[in-house]
Amino acid sequence: MKPLKLSILFLFLAVSLVGQSKRLKFKRLKPMPKGKYDMAFATDGEVLYLIGGSGHRKDLSKDIFTYYAKYQKWLRLRTGLTVEPQKMSTALYYPPQNRVYFFGGVGEFEPERSATRYVEYLLPDIKYIDAKTKRGGTYGINQHEGARIAATVWNEKIYLIGGSIGNSDPAQNLGYLNTVHEFDPSNKSWRELPSMPQAKETQACIINGVLYTFGGYNGGSFHDIQALDLQQQKWKSIGKLPRPLSGHAVVAWKKYAILVGDKRQSSYLAIYNTATKELTEYKTNIKGHSRGACVIDGKLYVFGGLLFTEKNSTRESLYELDLEFLDQVGL
Repeated sequence: MKPLKLSILFLFLAVSLVGQSKRLKFKRLKPMPKGKYDMAFATDGEVLYLIGGSGHRKDLSKDIFTYYAKYQKWLRLRTGLTVEPQKMSTALYYPPQNRVYFFGGVGEFEPERSATRYVEYLLPDIKYIDAKTKRGGTYGINQHEGARIAATVWNEKIYLIGGSIGNSDPAQNLGYLNTVHEFDPSNKSWRELPSMPQAKETQACIINGVLYTFGGYNGGSFHDIQALDLQQQKWKSIGKLPRPLSGHAVVAWKKYAILVGDKRQSSYLAIYNTATKELTEYKTNIKGHSRGACVIDGKLYVFGGLLFTEKNSTRESLYELDLEFLDQVGL
């Protein structure tokens, strides 16, 4: 009987470990100064930058906040740069120039003698913050004009993918973008790459020279995983997500693409292994969509966002998860 009891015990432990591997618990940190969603965000590897965004009253922000992960400290950044109140902008860190660039997004103005209180418009300029001096400036006109653009950096080039122009500029044919652009900040040159198979807002990352997009939205949510090999310059479908996904963030870390949040399943998190083409889903202790996410020093930070089920639905929370477990479980 003893061997049988031991076998049952080992089986119970094995099942428990499998169950635990599907749940991730984030650590709650000092919250953001203001609750926000649809903000631009980027990190230089030490400091997190938050630009603009929308509050729970749907007011637009021109604030820029920085979070110093090492000291767990939030500060308002004063750059001398004129930043319009904005939402749905996209930011990224560009190492060769030590700059945080931000592209696209929506601003608004109040027209005179109009029944409409505000009119939204697409922001045309490329702007930046120097990560060393913390001063900012304008760096020309964005040729990939839109809102909720996906953006990523590879081999000293910036890649801008998809987005939307709906609700913002009727002159540009209301709808969504399938265009992909490569931007070289060293000489301000632009190159158009093969378009995505579908026009949509999406989230993307580049790992080992392959641009991956996950899910997206153009009136309905997508569950496609698509890839553009930057050498072959050809799109291909490489799989399906278990469920349609939108309102999420995508973060690249080592060989992994980490997908955070979803409009329907707000506690959603999934990790896609680009080497094995396997995706693992997790339940978490955080909720919200249209959040920000980044990795600093091997830790995943998730912040801000929106949750429709609460009266004051804008999130100001900041959470941290050590990604060391990925190496331990061999995902």
